[in-house]
Amino acid sequence: MLLVPSWLMAQTDLPSVASIQVPTAPAVASEASAAERVSASSSNDVATACAPEYWIVSTRTSTQQVESGQACHYDVFRFNGTNSTHQSSLDELTSSLQPGVPVCLMAHGSFVTWESMLKDSACTNQWLRAAAPHQPMHLIFYTWSSEADGCIPQLQVNKMGRRATLNGFYLADLVSRISLDHPICLIGHSHGTRMVSAALHSMAGGIVSGKQLAGGPLPLRKIRVVFAAAAIDHNWLNPDERFGLALCPAEAVLNLKNQHDFPLLFYPLRRPFATRAMAITGFTHSDRQQLGSGNEKIVDYDITELVGFGHIWSHYYERPEIAALIRPYVFFNDGHSSD
Repeated sequence: MLLVPSWLMAQTDLPSVASIQVPTAPAVASEASAAERVSASSSNDVATACAPEYWIVSTRTSTQQVESGQACHYDVFRFNGTNSTHQSSLDELTSSLQPGVPVCLMAHGSFVTWESMLKDSACTNQWLRAAAPHQPMHLIFYTWSSEADGCIPQLQVNKMGRRATLNGFYLADLVSRISLDHPICLIGHSHGTRMVSAALHSMAGGIVSGKQLAGGPLPLRKIRVVFAAAAIDHNWLNPDERFGLALCPAEAVLNLKNQHDFPLLFYPLRRPFATRAMAITGFTHSDRQQLGSGNEKIVDYDITELVGFGHIWSHYYERPEIAALIRPYVFFNDGHSSD
């Protein structure tokens, strides 16, 4: 079943991103903790931008634990449209979820600072909700330590890719803490698609970077996936490839294909014999032959004319047409209007 809505280009009355107020980036020292940095944000600006509420779950202060595969501490923050932002917990997050309401988890890409993530999360929150203003949905942003810490771009890209993969275990763990009555949407941008793919693969019992979820495969549930600027090899979801089990727990995958994504045109240069990025090629004819019945789950949708040479996440959330396109994957409202 294809989940591409026929009304994609029909909805043009959504607000532009320029009209969205976002939290002011806190001017604090780089060594400040995540909690200190949130507290430094203007509570008035945050309250204006975050109605209704959304959550941020961070492993930025647990990078060493993530890279060694140890249990890590999640920093959790609750952004509320009426109350000041406060540090929270996973228990408070999960207990706040309304029964049966879809939960959307967003994973950003590499070279994203805490300050830019605050802006992107606020904009994404309003961008998605404007596409279905009367549909309930819980929104969680998963953020990880993705800032550059060196001066050789190729080495940095590869390092960030590996770190995104390892964070996939923790994203899978986060999903496992959400009760099964909640449909789940996973949105990955750039290296965030690598994280989402690793999470799905591990949910199905797969081995990622030599590691496997201790509890084994997670119970089946309704999961839909959106890939944007997908910085993964186009064949990595094929059987017996790096994330060959990723399609097993997913009921539908939408890959936003952009043939002009400028940074990803250089993707094959990161290592010898590398293939092109999924964002550039989509699922190729050869991929689809190998996927077999998995083809029923996947849709490539070409957004080249909308995004052009752009790659960063703001190039996506500036386009209300893209929010309309992914609406059924986020809100699970197939064939229904935004009302």
